[in-house]
Amino acid sequence: MQKYDFAIIGVGTAGKRILEKISYKISDGILLALDDTEWRLSGNRVKEIRLNVNFERTSKKIKLEAYKVGKSLVEEVDGVRNIVIVSGLGGVFGSSAAPIVANVLRESGKRVLGISIMPFKFEKSRLFRAAVALRKMKIACDGVIVIGNGEFIEKAPKTPLFKAYELENEWIGNFISKLFDRENIYGINSGETYRLASEGNTVLGVGVGEGTGMAEEATTRATLSLRRQSGSDAREALVYVVGWKEISLGDVSTIVTTFRGITCCEGEIKVGYYPNGERSLTVYALAAVTETKFDEWDPVQKILKDRELDFDVYADMSVDCEFLGIKVLD
Repeated sequence: MQKYDFAIIGVGTAGKRILEKISYKISDGILLALDDTEWRLSGNRVKEIRLNVNFERTSKKIKLEAYKVGKSLVEEVDGVRNIVIVSGLGGVFGSSAAPIVANVLRESGKRVLGISIMPFKFEKSRLFRAAVALRKMKIACDGVIVIGNGEFIEKAPKTPLFKAYELENEWIGNFISKLFDRENIYGINSGETYRLASEGNTVLGVGVGEGTGMAEEATTRATLSLRRQSGSDAREALVYVVGWKEISLGDVSTIVTTFRGITCCEGEIKVGYYPNGERSLTVYALAAVTETKFDEWDPVQKILKDRELDFDVYADMSVDCEFLGIKVLD
């Protein structure tokens, strides 16, 4: 029986689409997709598991079914230490199921990393639900990488919406594949990447540059994206440079200097390089931050801080009755 180092679980439609993008790039991991729709992936690299919620597509029903499936997922990933859960937050399914699955797997002794994709700012009905789900992901996981949809659309505002989603999924998929890359990696190993991503709250910024000033252009775009998402300085960072094989030492120096200047990062910045032969650069900047702008989407967070208002036995949360001013009768 083949032994795997890690498993990636895509929850909901966004998670499934990203898995579809990276499935052909990853050969030494278990790939699972969890959804409640009839839409199916092409090929057989990803094992699909459908949550049977029928017509009762409520948060309560999805949580209950996700808890049951989560128990079976523990057997699916038996012997695997590291788990990545990819999900789009804001919709009912992803927001309800992802934290439950993450919590069940972590309680089974797994090291769980969440990659949470936040909705566009114009999706008003999704913002609060996404922020609450993100708070639960932070509780359920060892660490969470936060990705803002808005940061991708701002790079190409005239791009058709469907194409923008495709481009975003491709970028995120490329980054995830680098998390576990065993070949063609210079300067950063997968262990360092997973360590940084698993130690709290990290934010992914992506920037693309072309021409003579591509290094500065790509880095500026990535770091400004990161700043807009976090609103705080970076403690430390990993920077992936993907592109022109003849990148110079001066370009690398420009990347680090630009990143440090914009993010006010006083800690260590490690740079890894992946050649692809094109005369352009894509910079993936993964930075450890103390907070994100998405915390502002959840006003309850400011009131309760580390406490949870909605009692959820599956996420191992409890209500502090004294704090809420509730008298418990004997």
